[in-house]
Amino acid sequence: MEDSTDPPATEDKDTSCLTEIVKILLGPSVDLPCPPSRFWSWVTSQASPFLRCCVIFYHFLTDIPAPMSLTTLGGDTWHNMCSYLGLPTGCDALLNTPGVIKLIRKWKANEKLKDKVVTQDRKPLEINKLINLPEDYSELINTVSLFTCPNSDREDSRNPALCLICGDMLCSQSYCCQTELFFKMSVSNVGACTYHSHFCGAGVGVFLRVRECEVLFLASPNRGCFMSPPYLDDYGETDQGLRRGNPLRLCQDGYKKLQRLWLSHGIHEEISRSIEASHNMITTQWQHI
Repeated sequence: MEDSTDPPATEDKDTSCLTEIVKILLGPSVDLPCPPSRFWSWVTSQASPFLRCCVIFYHFLTDIPAPMSLTTLGGDTWHNMCSYLGLPTGCDALLNTPGVIKLIRKWKANEKLKDKVVTQDRKPLEINKLINLPEDYSELINTVSLFTCPNSDREDSRNPALCLICGDMLCSQSYCCQTELFFKMSVSNVGACTYHSHFCGAGVGVFLRVRECEVLFLASPNRGCFMSPPYLDDYGETDQGLRRGNPLRLCQDGYKKLQRLWLSHGIHEEISRSIEASHNMITTQWQHI
């Protein structure tokens, strides 16, 4: 009998605690905008991105390995993260202490808070992603078929590079579109892609050269490399330079790998690895691209 009454009693405590905190913040006459269980689920979903950061920080600070339940795909649930951090998962155990209630009342009494009250719900920041690419590579070819360099009308200047971070289309030739860039107390002439990456990616650029069918990595001020594109033919092979002319389809796994490399700040390492493995004696002036 005791076991059957414990969960409802816990739920009643959580409901009472949540109602009390809402009344402290919004006033005694205000009711919860939805059922308490739903409202608490909304609170936990809004707090999960911050809690995820706390888990990562705690892991590298203490070197305590995360349990398997937390490391599996989709395992970063509220319950698993709280368990790893040694925190209770319910509202009552988590917030219903004299110290927390006192802190909430003190925070609510701050005059500056009234000027910063947000009337609309703000969703938590999402993980940055590279732009969406079409499944068929011919769609990209058709998109850039009319592209011309803004500073040259020559046929060989029609070599567009698509920024995979923001989606802008730029000229990737080295002899036109040179712009002065102030970098580390000096001014130098750089190409359109290098100039764009300085402001778009904080010095790191990820571009797809559409006519060449290759990915261009740039790292300020003068480093870069070419990589295989995330497009494959029916045989699972890339076609850099479009020499074979086979139909190409987007490889989702390859594009996800490229995105993980970008998110993990691995572009510099990939460029260094490419330079070490290269046997080309001619140095590419990457800053002019």
